Amino acid sequence: MTRQFFEAADLDRDASLRKSENWQQLLLAEESLRILICHAGDPLFAWPEDMDAHELVVLGAPAVPHLDVDLYGGEWIYLGRDVGGPVIAVDIAPVVSDREEAVRKLGGGFGDMRTRMACLSVDEAALAAQARAIFHWHQGHKFCGACGYPNAVVEAGYRLQCTNPVCGKPHFPRTDPAVIMLIHHQDHVLLARSPQFLPGMVSVLAGFVEPGESLEQAVAREVFEEVGIKIKRPEYVASQPWPFPGSLMLGFVAEAETTDLVLDDEEIEFAMWVHRDDVQNLPEKDINLPRPISIARFLLENWCAGRI
Repeated sequence: MTRQFFEAADLDRDASLRKSENWQQLLLAEESLRILICHAGDPLFAWPEDMDAHELVVLGAPAVPHLDVDLYGGEWIYLGRDVGGPVIAVDIAPVVSDREEAVRKLGGGFGDMRTRMACLSVDEAALAAQARAIFHWHQGHKFCGACGYPNAVVEAGYRLQCTNPVCGKPHFPRTDPAVIMLIHHQDHVLLARSPQFLPGMVSVLAGFVEPGESLEQAVAREVFEEVGIKIKRPEYVASQPWPFPGSLMLGFVAEAETTDLVLDDEEIEFAMWVHRDDVQNLPEKDINLPRPISIARFLLENWCAGRI
């Protein structure tokens, strides 16, 4: 199966080292250490976005004391170890809250994940996405949901610990499961447009899994709620981590039992059945397909090619 964009390959999450209290010192002593710099979760690129050059800034440990920003005062997380060595991400927003000031001190530009990530290699994008997901989780869970005390970051960023000695509740990274499904009937595929899509774009259907339902039930429910059709039992195809902000997209394909569309006007602007041979020609009609990095595009291209 093809590796999905944002999917880390051959990354050792190194859970044992995460639990060490001096994990930072141990990693800083390694010559192969790489450090990604982020601001509020967004990675630092070597060039501003308007220069159309998309290269991540990756530092070695010797560069840290010479920066015009105190990295040690930032928030550190350990992403893991790949063939190139260990990788750390540091978010400097706690040290320099103003992003423009951070750029003046460091140069380059902090990139919006949606607009610049597609220009990275798959490996770079996977690491940056992992960092963004963890930092975003930290930003939304600064206080314990049980007692309201501040949380402390422990285990290299992968656990938040309530500082209230009476409570002491641990909190772990949250990943929201969402189903994304290609619905077809004979040689036609169902494509729809949601209000939050990019201008002119259509895609397959998707939605979050609700408590107490299976993935297959979520697929059937979302399809019926959004376009009013019933489907046969869906088949799982592939998954993709999606760091906007922290979802896991679970891809399915299913055959429609009914074809008359009844749209949920709040969720769907329009939907249409498109013949397999006409999908590739939609951009000529100013109808854009999903981003090439998305699992939606993966499902669509593989169905059109007859592989799923």
